[in-house]
Amino acid sequence: MTSDDDTRAALEERYGPTPDAATRRRRRLLLVVLAVVAVVGFVVLAVITTDEAVHTDDVGFSVVDDSAVEVTFIAHMDPGTTAECTVLALNETFNQVGVARVPVGPSEGRSTLVTARVATSEPAAGARIAGCRATADEVG
Repeated sequence: MTSDDDTRAALEERYGPTPDAATRRRRRLLLVVLAVVAVVGFVVLAVITTDEAVHTDDVGFSVVDDSAVEVTFIAHMDPGTTAECTVLALNETFNQVGVARVPVGPSEGRSTLVTARVATSEPAAGARIAGCRATADEVG
């Protein structure tokens, strides 16, 4: 046996035999299938958890005082729909310092301008809409 044969034999003894071409192809195929399944799973999860009935656009916010902030946003939804939007107040390090659940609608138009006051535990430096969900489809 040559030195290369001895090295190969020692490596195979320690780590097992080198996989042949068919085994490598099966492993690659398995990895591709798992990647496709993971991507499809993430897409399905995103579609299931996204409430497409209500969309919002941030307009702005103003700090009222050390204990409150006002947030203005536009809620877009079908006429007659009601929704509940979660509004967060954030401090300078983007930690949540206040939260409010704001009822919206029903309205006759697709877009509703909303201003909500959020009580804060310390001065707020910003605010954002965390999300909205429809609470009823049609009124009347």
